[in-house]
Amino acid sequence: MKNYVLLWHDSARATGGIKAKEDTNNFFRQENYQVIDTPTGKIAKVLYVFCVLPFIFLKIRSGNVIVQFPSGKTFLQKMMLGCIKYLSGAKLILIVHDIEALRANAGDGHSRENETELKLLGMADGLVSLNGVMTDWLHEHGINGLITNLNVWDYDNPNPINPMLPYTGSICFAGNLDKSTFLTKYDLKHKLLVFGRKTTPVNFPGNIEYGGVFSPEELPSKLKANFGLIWDGDELTTCSGNFGKYLRYNTPHKTSLYLSSGVPVIVWKEAAIAKVIEHYGCGLTISSLNELDDVLDDLTSEQYEKLYKNTVQVADMMRRGVFMQTAINSLIKMLDEGKKDE
Repeated sequence: MKNYVLLWHDSARATGGIKAKEDTNNFFRQENYQVIDTPTGKIAKVLYVFCVLPFIFLKIRSGNVIVQFPSGKTFLQKMMLGCIKYLSGAKLILIVHDIEALRANAGDGHSRENETELKLLGMADGLVSLNGVMTDWLHEHGINGLITNLNVWDYDNPNPINPMLPYTGSICFAGNLDKSTFLTKYDLKHKLLVFGRKTTPVNFPGNIEYGGVFSPEELPSKLKANFGLIWDGDELTTCSGNFGKYLRYNTPHKTSLYLSSGVPVIVWKEAAIAKVIEHYGCGLTISSLNELDDVLDDLTSEQYEKLYKNTVQVADMMRRGVFMQTAINSLIKMLDEGKKDE
């Protein structure tokens, strides 16, 4: 049975915001999935979705069409997914990157947007969810399609895996510095090397070194630290605010940036990704950043070496696209057999 991938070209290349989608598309190409490409221009996208895609999908009478979600403006998503669902004979598979009802639209005042988002997700015959926590949320909100869990993103990393550094408890952080306001309160003895775009002036404490902005291809070689930090929100004691709380459901792509580079991670214990880190033994989980000095001081060089070796094994799987291949192959098998999700 033939598998198709609908390629949607997002913007935000300089921030690394579309790296996960690009990598996923590349891994599917390597598996010889048939690509349905789309234009890059704004007007061209609209014309293509309304005037070309319907005729393409009318000709597809079987197989699976994979779409990364979300892709494009809501009105374009409705048309794209509707064409696949109602004009083709193929099954619709959505790979979920983000759910805005859990992130930016969490809380009051977004009921209409959230309802629309759930309707779009509900059109899928099958979904690749980020993790079991997100899958439970989808079920609780009426999503009845078959679901498999990705657990962690693959990462097409062109750089050699970073060699193990002597253990000193060094830490790095890469991300959107405008929303990582906890950094302004960072007051630990272990210095933090940070990377990322900042659109407004940020007064970092003296124990934070700013490393600059780099492309997703350049950044891995700059991560010269024992650990990569995964944290979000305003506070040191917990991950707070909408983006901090989103870590309970999200699988941050920066996790894969660190791990695929050979850098073990430090993550909030209540984050969904924490279970994956503990399972593979490729990092540390903490409840509060205030614990960090003691945790790093107590870790021995031998213990760190074990974390590093486990990280290298995970990096190899990420670089080969193993996690997405496993999730999508399992989902397609379930769709073919009509089984319930795993």
